[in-house]
Amino acid sequence: MKRRFLTRIAAASLAVLMLALAGCGGGTTDTQPTDSGTTADAGKVIRTTAVFGNPFDPACAADYASYQVVVNLYDSLVYPDLDGTILKGVAEDYTISDDNLTYTFTLKDGVKFHDGTNMTAQDVVFSYDRLITIGQGNAYLFQNHVASVEAPDDKTVVITLNETFAPFLSLLCRLYIVNEDLVMANLADGNYGEYGDYGMAYLAQNDAGSGAYACSNYTMNERIVMTKFADYHGTFAENAPDTVEIINGTEAATVRTMMANGELEISDQWQTYDAYQSLAQLDGVRLESYAGGQVLYLMMNTKTAPLDDVHVRKALAYMIDYEQVYTTLFPGYFSVDNYVGNSLPGGDFSGEKYTYNMELAKQELEASKYADQLLSGEMAIEVAWVSEVPDEEKLALLLQASAAELGVNIQISKVAWATQVQNTSAVESTPNTSVCFMSADYSEAGALLYQRLHSDTAATWQQTEWLEDPDLDAMIEDALSTMDQTQRYAKYDEIQQVAIDEVYGIAVAEQGELRAYKDNIYFPAVERGVASTTLGYNFLFKDFQVLDN
Repeated sequence: MKRRFLTRIAAASLAVLMLALAGCGGGTTDTQPTDSGTTADAGKVIRTTAVFGNPFDPACAADYASYQVVVNLYDSLVYPDLDGTILKGVAEDYTISDDNLTYTFTLKDGVKFHDGTNMTAQDVVFSYDRLITIGQGNAYLFQNHVASVEAPDDKTVVITLNETFAPFLSLLCRLYIVNEDLVMANLADGNYGEYGDYGMAYLAQNDAGSGAYACSNYTMNERIVMTKFADYHGTFAENAPDTVEIINGTEAATVRTMMANGELEISDQWQTYDAYQSLAQLDGVRLESYAGGQVLYLMMNTKTAPLDDVHVRKALAYMIDYEQVYTTLFPGYFSVDNYVGNSLPGGDFSGEKYTYNMELAKQELEASKYADQLLSGEMAIEVAWVSEVPDEEKLALLLQASAAELGVNIQISKVAWATQVQNTSAVESTPNTSVCFMSADYSEAGALLYQRLHSDTAATWQQTEWLEDPDLDAMIEDALSTMDQTQRYAKYDEIQQVAIDEVYGIAVAEQGELRAYKDNIYFPAVERGVASTTLGYNFLFKDFQVLDN
């Protein structure tokens, strides 16, 4: 554990007390929040809507909104540019050993946490140990690959791998660095021995980062306000927002009213197409889209009837009118010719995907052990969709209409995102099928194949298939350890073939991520014509600009 000086402890404790009274901890900011959660004298402001699900603790983040917050509050050793290029974060430099097993990072001088204390290499070690011990969020990305993370001195971090892992630098964008002293000063009772709850209760509502923005106000399940960190080690765009407010909620009428009243600068990406068209009619509002790597999946629980039968899964794959999805239900979306979406490097696929074919759907149902029960309507198939994303219902209704032609009973259930996350933590409560958007944790096809198919992600919303297949795990692990890119991509192709043949969920379409936003906002993903496929990094607000009208 990092050496602690008494004066530092006293200063940190005082900072914690003062920040706790403000409703969000760890930040030294340029503006102060009002009691309502908005900011007074906030300068240049960007407000956007989102769906809150996972906590903002960087060891637990696992969905769009949590990543959108975490990438702004916390730093990593390296991080991805929009085009996937790996940029240096708090690492000033790094070297990789000849055997590709040892990564040595030198930290920048003078990187400060939001409470004003200096970051050291031990904070990186602590953050890694905390992530792995808690075992949530991105822990699965590292736990089978990293042998050790050490800090031989205050500026040096040495990461040693168990075996070669080709995209390791890309993966490191998910190791977010927390302030060890601040976390240790805020332990509650928990299951981690001397570490209590490892600061989980504190970091669920407070900030212990060094990122470009610091949390200045957080109202549980309502909004989070982040303000520019004056001592940030990096750079801000010339007109970067002073204050960013992320508001929980996607209800169309509320979003439109807020934008019309000048209370919202950027919409969420979960509005219906009609709602977007309505927003675009407002004065000073642009409507733009980009392919950010989000794939619309119909996920399948392969461990419960009737989706434990591959013939039923294939029948559903043939029942989807894919062309109608791209042209009518989701204008601006893109067809996918593979399992992972067209945007991810290494996603090229040499085989064939399913097409809309009701005759083949019927044949597959007749070959199923559940044929009589399904074709008579006696046995139903559940399709769950997330209430905060109303467009998802369209796919459920399309599938229901197709199935009805064959006498198959599709029952549609509407669930809140938090409920969906909870339901998919156990086989018995996981729906037969779930409509869900998903993107890669780092910019390569292997990332999404791991998230969707590897045993490590069973019991999470990312993999409702509950595969836990050691042979498939071995294929994925072998591909990710292959340093030669051509060979690695060829192995990704083989894995996709298995996933498509066995119908381990269906990649229905790639989202054209629509955003309605004020025309005085410089939106990097739109303006640069390239969007990150790593969730959250399209919203590094330090690169956004609020221009004069």
